Amino acid sequence: MSATDISQMDFFELGDKTSLICADAALADSLRANLNELGFKYHAADSSDAAIDRLRYTQYDCVLIQESFAGSTLRTNAVLNYLATLPMNLRRNSFVCLIGPSFKTLDAMQSFARSVHMVVNPVDLPNLTAILKKGLAEFESMYRIYKIAVETLADRRAGSNAQRK
Repeated sequence: MSATDISQMDFFELGDKTSLICADAALADSLRANLNELGFKYHAADSSDAAIDRLRYTQYDCVLIQESFAGSTLRTNAVLNYLATLPMNLRRNSFVCLIGPSFKTLDAMQSFARSVHMVVNPVDLPNLTAILKKGLAEFESMYRIYKIAVETLADRRAGSNAQRK
């Protein structure tokens, strides 16, 4: 990585609420405003390869993906396909929202079918801040116990490894 690449990177601080925007320029501007309202810092990817690179090296709290990102279709969306291959322990840490005209906002079955946490139709984007707030609260509530259990298990393993030494 060159010095120029590093100087152009946006860094997150420990404790920041982080997000990744995978959308065309016009939609990305709207999403940035919504994320700012919710207190998120964000990265915006301009290609599927850039988005996947960012996902490999950063654990995002929220990922917003446009159905047709980078000229793709729902089936060929490389970011969605990449996320679908991640191990469950990594996927449970990121709230994923898919935005596209083929969805009915907040349709749980469509979300489930696409392996995302929430789907949003673009006609509902004026209400996106409230929609995301609701979805993020449900996500946090749903996985709170899971995350506590994983942390407890990791602590127990670390304790037993320390006793062996």
